Amino acid sequence: MNFIKIHDNLLTKKECDDVIKHCNIRLEPDRNKEDFTGYDYCDIMDTGEDHVKCFSPVPLRPALRAMETLKNSYIKSFPETNIIDRWGLDYVRFKYWEPGYYFSDWHSEHSSNCPTRVMSFLIYLSDNDSQTEFMRYRNVRTKAGRGIMFPAYFTHTHRGSICKKGLDRYIISGYYSFI
Repeated sequence: MNFIKIHDNLLTKKECDDVIKHCNIRLEPDRNKEDFTGYDYCDIMDTGEDHVKCFSPVPLRPALRAMETLKNSYIKSFPETNIIDRWGLDYVRFKYWEPGYYFSDWHSEHSSNCPTRVMSFLIYLSDNDSQTEFMRYRNVRTKAGRGIMFPAYFTHTHRGSICKKGLDRYIISGYYSFI
């Protein structure tokens, strides 16, 4: 058992596009191209913030519903998550990569800087010929509206892959932590 939950159709194509449009206006428009790493982001919800308030803008409401659906689906598939200490939504970020860029470093989401993280999730907002690669499990193809959830620990070390079609990539990522 790999403890990776894949859930398709969490968002429609229109809902994905609405999130992208809403969050894209928050990205830094005057970034220096010489210093740009191909990756940009905006925080939707920071640690300690009220998730209901953070997702109150109309274009973000479907994303909150998608995260709740993904979490409930994960708990249904892996009921042992109900017997650990209470955990809840902690942090959410909108991420963007220009064509040719991706998160290439192997990593996990649990560290001494983030010791309470329990679960990690990704919701893909764009269709790309790319994947989330897991070091020890099968890779998951990106697909607009698809969400994946998995433990934040070293057991689920992962990275992105390059989009072979040279397309922009948009993702919502976040973490569930002990509360």
